[in-house]
Amino acid sequence: MKKLLFCLAIVFCILFVNQYSFAATMSGIKKDAGYISLNASKTVEIEPNLAKVTFAIENTAPDAQKATSENNEISTKIITALKSVTSPDTDVIKTNNFSVVPVYSSTKDGKRVIKNYTAVNSITVETKNVKKIASFIDVAIANGANRTQGLYYSYESDKSVCNEIYPKLLSDLKVQADNIAKSIGTSVDGIKYINASCSTESQVSNGRFYSSKALNSDAASEEALSTPVEPGKVKVRVYVNADFYVK
Repeated sequence: MKKLLFCLAIVFCILFVNQYSFAATMSGIKKDAGYISLNASKTVEIEPNLAKVTFAIENTAPDAQKATSENNEISTKIITALKSVTSPDTDVIKTNNFSVVPVYSSTKDGKRVIKNYTAVNSITVETKNVKKIASFIDVAIANGANRTQGLYYSYESDKSVCNEIYPKLLSDLKVQADNIAKSIGTSVDGIKYINASCSTESQVSNGRFYSSKALNSDAASEEALSTPVEPGKVKVRVYVNADFYVK
């Protein structure tokens, strides 16, 4: 009998400890009486501090080897000229998208034959000195680039712009949450969740610059080269989403 009573006492102690532990755990959990979810965003326009332009070198020759050789010669000349006006601290030059493709024509009896080969190479310059982008275009075209294929402006963020806006957006959301909570007879009781992001919208220039050969007009080419490149401004968008507990 004593042994049975001893076993029952142990079982009771285990049950008591488990119940106490469960109660203690539950008492430490914040009761979720609901929450208010809000979001806010702000877009500011600032001057870009990063620019990228891509030049195309396109040439045609009777055979693929000659087309490649001539293209390499022009590309090397352009890269050498660009290196003389760029800085390794602020600028990056790279080649990409080289291709050689056959150009077909049709004979009188309707057969397709290879007429010649066209080689195309692209050289991209990225710079943190945005004001120099026009001079890079001038140099590249003067040394054999047929045209530009794209001119992009963007903002390389050091997060200072974002960090200035985040507190203001969060403060505005807190005020909104307080007002909403008061309107339903309750109050804000802490923050459940915060998500924040900061992004830059790149600006793309639709303008293109061509060499005198492409335009077949020296005067028109000079006019195109002398046209100033205006970067304008790029947009930085800051977004914040926050969930506020209510009690």
